[in-house]
Amino acid sequence: MSELPATPDFNIWPVNETVQTVSFSEYSMRLTWSDGRISDHHVLLLRENSPDPITTHPKAREMAIAPTDIVDDVTLTAVELLESGVIRVEFSDGLNTAYHPGWLFGTAWFGPDSVEQPILWNAAEQPEPPTFDGPEALKNSDVFLEWLEALRDYGVARLRNLPQQDGLLEQVVTMIGPVRESNFGRQYVLEIKDDPDSQAYTSGSLLQHIDLPTRELPFGLQFLYTRDNTTTGGEGVYVDAYRIAEDMRTNESDHFYSLTTDVWEYNNRAKTSDYRGQGPVVETNAEGAITGVRYNTFLRAPLKAPLDIQARAYKAYRAFCTRAQSPEYQMKFSYQAGDLLAFDNRRALHGRAGYDAKGGARFIEGLYADRDDLYSRIRTIKRQQRAKNAT
Repeated sequence: MSELPATPDFNIWPVNETVQTVSFSEYSMRLTWSDGRISDHHVLLLRENSPDPITTHPKAREMAIAPTDIVDDVTLTAVELLESGVIRVEFSDGLNTAYHPGWLFGTAWFGPDSVEQPILWNAAEQPEPPTFDGPEALKNSDVFLEWLEALRDYGVARLRNLPQQDGLLEQVVTMIGPVRESNFGRQYVLEIKDDPDSQAYTSGSLLQHIDLPTRELPFGLQFLYTRDNTTTGGEGVYVDAYRIAEDMRTNESDHFYSLTTDVWEYNNRAKTSDYRGQGPVVETNAEGAITGVRYNTFLRAPLKAPLDIQARAYKAYRAFCTRAQSPEYQMKFSYQAGDLLAFDNRRALHGRAGYDAKGGARFIEGLYADRDDLYSRIRTIKRQQRAKNAT
C-alpha cells in the first residue's frame, strides 16, 4: 500500500481491514469494512481529528485549535475512497483532508469494547507470583513486556536472579516510568527502627493492606528488591483484593454494597506528617467494574457516620478482613536475594509474617510508582514492536 496520511497521534495503525464501500450524509460517514462490519463517524469527530497541520500540530500530534474554532454547522460535502485505501473528505468550511484507514478502523465504534480483564486468583490458583528471569528481562524487551503484562493482569509479578547492585531498583523502575516519592522518601529500606513511623519498620507480622491509603490517590505500584535475606520467617503474604471483592459481590451482596458505598478515612500516625485520605474500600467505575481498593486496618480512622451506617460499614469491613486473613486467598512465599517483586498497590494486599531479627540479615529496598506509567509503557513497547514489524 502506498504512503498513508499522518494520524493525530504517534500510534502505529496496521491496515488489517480495508474499506469496501463508503456513504455519507451531511453529518456522518459510513464505512463498510472487509470483515463485514460497519462503522459510523460523526462529522465533528472527523473534523476535530483531521491530520492537516492547522487542525493537528504536525510535531506534537495534538489538536492545535479549539473545538469552537470549527463552525457549528460544519457538514460533509464529499467523501471518496481512493485506490490506496485512504478516505478523502471535504468539509463545508473548505477543508480537504485524508484519513488513514487503519486509524479509522482502530478508532471506530463496533459495539462495547472488549476490555482486557484482570486475572483473578486465590491461593490454590496462584501459589507463587508469575516469575521471569531478571537479567533476561532487562536485555530483552519481549521478556520485559511479558513481566509488565503479568503485573497488569495478576497484580503481582517477580523478577529473579538479579545482581546485587546499588541503584538497580531505581534503574528498573524508571524503565517503566517516574518514581513517586512519599513521606518515606524517594527510596526506603525495610529495616528495624528504634522509633518506627510504620509497623513495616519492625520485625513483627503485618496484616494484609495497601500502602498509603492516606493519600488522595494511593500510589499505584510498589517494588521490593531483596538485596539480602537470611532471616527466619518474614514470608510475604499477598492477596488478590479484586478476587475477594468479586466473591463478596456474589455471596455477600449487602456487604459488597457497603464496601463500594460507605466512605472511610485513613490517616498516618507519624510525628512529622499528617496525611488523610478518604474513599470506599472497593472502588468501581460507571459499569460496576472494580478499579481499586483502599484497605488498611491499622491506618483506619473512626468512622464518622450515622449509627446505622456505622453498623453496616463495620460489619462489611470485618467480613472483608475475614477473607483477607483466610489461607484460601493468601499467596505466601519467601523473599530471596536477587528478587524484585512488583505489585499493584491498589489491588494486591500485602502483608508479612514476623521474623527473627537476630537470626540473620534482611535488606529489602522499596520504591513506588503509578499504574498509568505501567499501562503507558506496555502500549509504547507494543507500538515499537509494531513499527519494527512494519519495516
